[in-house]
Amino acid sequence: MARAETQDTHSQRQTRHVRAAKASLSQEDAHPLEGAHARPARITRRELLAAAGASATVAAVSLVGCAPLFGKTSPAPTATPFTLHRPATLYADATIPTALANTIAGHLTSEAGISSVTRVSSVAAQPDLILTFGKLPAGYVGAAIGPSAYTAFTHLRVPVDNVTTTQARGLLSGAISDWQMIGAPYSLPVSVGWLKGLPLPTGVTLASGATLYNTLTDLLAAFRSQPGSVTLLPTEASDWTLRNLGVDGVYPAHGATSASGLGGLSLHLGVAQRLAHQGLAARALAKPLAAALATSATTLDMIAVGDIMLGRGVNNQMIANNDYLYPYRKIHDELMTADFRVANLECMITDLVAPPTDPFTFTFISAKKAVDGLVYGGFDALTLANNHSNAEGQTVFQDMLHTLRSNNILPCGGGDNLSEARAPAIKTVKGLRIAILSYDNIAPQGPFATDSSWGLAPIDVDTLPHDIAAAFERADIVIPYFHWGIEYTKDPTQYQQQVARAAIDAGASMVLGNHPHWTQGIENYKGKLIIYSMGNFVFDQDWSEATEEGMLLHLYWRNDQLVSVRFVATLDVNRCQPRVMTPQEAVNDFARMWTGTDMLASGEYGPEPEP
Repeated sequence: MARAETQDTHSQRQTRHVRAAKASLSQEDAHPLEGAHARPARITRRELLAAAGASATVAAVSLVGCAPLFGKTSPAPTATPFTLHRPATLYADATIPTALANTIAGHLTSEAGISSVTRVSSVAAQPDLILTFGKLPAGYVGAAIGPSAYTAFTHLRVPVDNVTTTQARGLLSGAISDWQMIGAPYSLPVSVGWLKGLPLPTGVTLASGATLYNTLTDLLAAFRSQPGSVTLLPTEASDWTLRNLGVDGVYPAHGATSASGLGGLSLHLGVAQRLAHQGLAARALAKPLAAALATSATTLDMIAVGDIMLGRGVNNQMIANNDYLYPYRKIHDELMTADFRVANLECMITDLVAPPTDPFTFTFISAKKAVDGLVYGGFDALTLANNHSNAEGQTVFQDMLHTLRSNNILPCGGGDNLSEARAPAIKTVKGLRIAILSYDNIAPQGPFATDSSWGLAPIDVDTLPHDIAAAFERADIVIPYFHWGIEYTKDPTQYQQQVARAAIDAGASMVLGNHPHWTQGIENYKGKLIIYSMGNFVFDQDWSEATEEGMLLHLYWRNDQLVSVRFVATLDVNRCQPRVMTPQEAVNDFARMWTGTDMLASGEYGPEPEP
């Protein structure tokens, strides 16, 4: 106690001396003159130091402005920039899609003193850096890279396109156990899955029977084989093999910038404390990495449809209604949602030859004014390599090419020689260069092109790789559109599959096809989408359900990667007006597509006419 009292007394003395010194200086400042000859009372430096007990702290307070007495102040040392003299190790946990991890690893190179990055597969390796949409482990200093949206994903075959936030929560909690409870046209049990480590959104609980997956790869593989599946994932996990289920009309995988009622989550970067202590700043390192997130990327919506035939009965309807926009009136709004639109034009547009009056003719011609409808429909590119586009000779074909190009529609698949016919139609949209190639395997009414003569581009698997490679020199996305297959069948032939796979092997971004007049099966080959037939879009074949129905595709590209697909079933009414079908109306159209898909997957090929 005596020691404590002594210390207290000493402290109290220092305080009194400081107060006395300050008071003297204050009096000097406050009363500079007390009379004509008065001099202010001053305290000497020696007295002040003695009063303060030679305390350096007190002297610093008392001698403001007297720094020269103690010499010049040394400048603060300059901080040495952080440099890591070896590759940084990066661990992306199970919540991070592989593509995102690879992109960020590339962005980290030459950033904030890091020269290169090596991926490690476990946190047990004590990585220098960690990426997660969840919680960082102990020993790491975290910084937010940026936001991502909770995105609902289902199996491609789930016949529900959009739900409310309340319905989404009900699906995940198990309260909604069958998709038919929220509008599906038939019973389909709900199967809930969740990725371990991914936090649940506020207000969401998981069904007691939900399946938990250790990795995103495991979850995606399971969902592809389980119709009825549903989960939430970061938008960056978008994969065209799963369907982005809209929530409150918001589709993050389709490029939506607004948020649904499910909210969002944040991508975090963790820096090992040992590196943080050496000067590696987590926040500075994380900031430029936001460019890798979906919110910073360009998403392009491409619409692809099948055959547009403007002759015969369609031409008669346009004339009867005095309206060359007539075929697109009921589908216009849907078409306008996209950034780019492509179709197969299976007719001739010209004023050089009159349209035939025979209602059963196979020579399909419409007046040049029919291009107004194509412009109204917003078509950017049209494929011409088919069996009905060049029946009336080279002059008429060239006239149609001129008409299309004069209206800013890019034709492909035909020309004055084979080189022109094989050339792609290329357009830049949202900074992405899109190339469409067009080839025909069905004997045309006119000639196929040769090196020295006009005509259409034939399918040639020997020259196809060259064409695709040449297109990629000028484009980011390259899509061959083939005219092939057997009419009025839902099942692709072995030849179609061989050609499609050859195109993918040559690097094509995906494959489109048509001619059968029916919707056919699709295929996932090496992660790339193959569409064998989209069926009719505008056609007068009103003599069967299958020929009146077709499939409009929304293809969503994030940079040069296909990240989502939306299938929209259409019905041709009034012999030429496609409109969007309801889920109940579209059951048979989708059934043709999915049964054709399953037959192809089992090794069976067409022709296999529908009963």
